[in-house]
Amino acid sequence: MLTRRWLLLALAVVLITSHALALRFALQHKNVAASVVAGVMFLVVMTHLGLLGRFYAQFRRRSRP
Repeated sequence: MLTRRWLLLALAVVLITSHALALRFALQHKNVAASVVAGVMFLVVMTHLGLLGRFYAQFRRRSRP
């Protein structure tokens, strides 16, 4: 049980670090507005958590007549 928690923690750290490094690399080579970066980061987090599909499904249900 303890090994499982450590493995999940290690995977979370690797995932966050890899995304931070990719973002740092992208920002060094492009001049991007902070609002665009924040929007992209928000979409990436929503996609990783699987919330984007749920949000889209809710939106589709409400917009149908």
